[in-house]
Amino acid sequence: MKFFNIEWVKTLIPILTYILVGCSEPTHKDCNYVTDYYPYTAKAEVEFHSKNYNEAYNYYNKAFKSCSSISNGTLNDTQNFAKICAALGKIDLALDYILKTFDQGGTLNTFLNDPVFNSVFESEKGKQLVKEYDVRRTNYLKSINLNLRIELQKMIALDKQLVGESRDSIFHVNELRLVQIFDEHGYPNEQIIGNYGLDQIMADPNLLLLHTSDSLRIHYFIPKIEEFVKEGKCEPLILGMLYDNLSLFNNRPQTYGTYQNSEGGYAHMISDTSLVNKNRAGIGLPSLAITEKIKKLKFQ
Repeated sequence: MKFFNIEWVKTLIPILTYILVGCSEPTHKDCNYVTDYYPYTAKAEVEFHSKNYNEAYNYYNKAFKSCSSISNGTLNDTQNFAKICAALGKIDLALDYILKTFDQGGTLNTFLNDPVFNSVFESEKGKQLVKEYDVRRTNYLKSINLNLRIELQKMIALDKQLVGESRDSIFHVNELRLVQIFDEHGYPNEQIIGNYGLDQIMADPNLLLLHTSDSLRIHYFIPKIEEFVKEGKCEPLILGMLYDNLSLFNNRPQTYGTYQNSEGGYAHMISDTSLVNKNRAGIGLPSLAITEKIKKLKFQ
């Protein structure tokens, strides 16, 4: 009978630790989504909607080297990357990002209804994923705060109904409650309260934020949202709208280009579009041109 040499085992442990820890997915502790993520994902989205999947794959890879993929608000990077991987025949990677999408609130039908994923779900791992989906979905629903979701939906519904003198008092109550929510839970995104597809009722607090008082918005909400955007917990469009809404409400031109006229064009925006694009880049938004291109590609 052979026995292990204890000295040999002691030598092996650091090597195994390096392999297991050093080669694992990066923790992304130093990620700043504004500088390390959004500049690449905006370009990736252009290529994705143009069906240039190799180029989109490369741009997303650059973003994911520094930051974890996200699906927040109008951003669907995790789901997009899963589709890119499936189209390129990267089955295992596609499965990894399908699972990440589930953890961010996505559903199985989103993928089953898209033929590009046929080969993914025909694989043994794909079949196993389908079998395990119900359990994973149940665990996701248990992980989110449905009571907070319902509360926010009630706040939004009341906000939309308000008229006359009662508006300001209710807006004040709502903004104070939002402060408590942000301090306790962070930004109530898909990982906190679930996404729109959960019940097709709006729960994102964007509308409530736009009805906050100038002082509290400037001194609390904008700095807080800036922090959330850098952490990938809130999409930068909301931050841009907070700035522009404040300017337009006080009869000043918008400087981030987040509001458009119903008949087309930007509502009362400064004429220097290079400054607008600089402002947008500073909070993680793509340039006006790239934004228009993505919108056109999405709905063509």
